[in-house]
Amino acid sequence: MSSTVDARGLSCPHPLLLTMKALADETGPITAIVDSESSAESLSSHLTKNKRVFSVTRNGRETTFQIEPKNS
Repeated sequence: MSSTVDARGLSCPHPLLLTMKALADETGPITAIVDSESSAESLSSHLTKNKRVFSVTRNGRETTFQIEPKNS
């Protein structure tokens, strides 16, 4: 089952913390949406450091991360 973390309007570190919680509870792909550059950079850095497979789509100020399940 996939889940979505809608962290638009939240400042750092809240988007990262919410996404980390979703990753800990993951049962499928996760979509994380942020609307600040600092949150996008923080999330990208965390996912890369933890060797997670993800893709990024930018639409104006919003950045959407599609994070693959850990065992895929």
